[in-house]
Amino acid sequence: MHVNEYPILVEQLCPGLYVRLDSAAGIGPLSKKTFKITSEAQIEEIRRLGISYVICISDKSDRLPISLEELERKKNAARPRPGAKTYKTPVSLELLGLKRETIARNKERRERFAACEKRYDEAVSQVIGVLKQAAKPSDEVLDAARDMISSLVDTFLSDLDVVVSLMTTKPRDETRNYHALNVTVLSLMLAREIGLGKAQMHNLGMGALFHDVGKGRVPIQRFTKGNMTTLNRVVREYYREHPVLGAKIVSAFPEFPPEALDVVLKHHETLDGQGFPQGLSGDDVPTLARIAALADTYDTLCNRKDESGYATPHEALKAMYGRKTSLDQMLLATFIRNIGVYPPGSVVELSNGLTGMVVSSNPLASFRPSVLVHHPDIPRKEALIIDLTIEEDLKILRALKPEDLPREVFVYLNPVRRANYYVDTLPPA
Repeated sequence: MHVNEYPILVEQLCPGLYVRLDSAAGIGPLSKKTFKITSEAQIEEIRRLGISYVICISDKSDRLPISLEELERKKNAARPRPGAKTYKTPVSLELLGLKRETIARNKERRERFAACEKRYDEAVSQVIGVLKQAAKPSDEVLDAARDMISSLVDTFLSDLDVVVSLMTTKPRDETRNYHALNVTVLSLMLAREIGLGKAQMHNLGMGALFHDVGKGRVPIQRFTKGNMTTLNRVVREYYREHPVLGAKIVSAFPEFPPEALDVVLKHHETLDGQGFPQGLSGDDVPTLARIAALADTYDTLCNRKDESGYATPHEALKAMYGRKTSLDQMLLATFIRNIGVYPPGSVVELSNGLTGMVVSSNPLASFRPSVLVHHPDIPRKEALIIDLTIEEDLKILRALKPEDLPREVFVYLNPVRRANYYVDTLPPA
């Protein structure tokens, strides 16, 4: 069953509906099982078949079915008592009132998301190739990185209605590479929003791509004793040194942009002077490094597990908002506006009782993202995506923890450990 097809009660039939009879019984005097209803006589013939529901094909219909509320009014029935039979078909009660535009846009959205996933897969492959060869600087590796960043920058600057997505439902053996790409794309998203030029975005992208290249390179001679306490201490010390080591690595590349090198060296510096490796503060922290720091902090909070589990995207933003002295507040406000109060990957409860996962945000309406909703009678691959800017009567009631979901809902929504980022950029007005 496609997302533009859903079951309705026979009582909801009216002329103008395009329907399909899925019953194994015969179709009597009706000429075929799929047709548009043009008369009450056809509805009466359907009733004589003894079936309780038919499939309504919305994009071929001239109108919506009779609503359940209207049926109840016609029957002069009071609200159903506990245990009494109610008019409820598999999807009609929660979804029948949705606007036709919501149904029509779902196929197009799924196609756009699929194209973005393909683009993300290709980008991850490029990241793996570049970062694995970073220890041996060469013109070829630098050219590959430049080509990749140029492609991302061109996408952001020239195609304003593209859906930019990072699909991280992939094996976890390349976490470092996913993080590098996530930070790069989130940084470019923010840079575009504040109006940076193409050259600056290119430099930012290069720095973000290589920002953690110095991690995981602890010399064995630093381990003077072979106990775990020493191991933890040395790893902790070297974590604070990785920006310096990373800057040393990228400076060996021929013609590596100085502004990009600054991002590698200073992405852990904070405005209050409590960062590292140099303890810079205020205006001494470059704008590009501040942008990369925001992207790095957000992706790390979403995808690092602590004693309470993984932070939801909503919780990650709240935590960042609490760091008022260390992060650039103007950039943070722009970041939150762009990625949404309920960022992609957030699991939410809607006012109609449905549970869903935010799949794209709207920079002009941060509280009204697009939500992929769980419904047991709609296959996962055809799950309905509700755009809350279209469905004005619906709203998000609250954010949910993925681990608190019933198992069937968790499997359906697939809120994977790593955050998913979809950002709907708007076409020109």
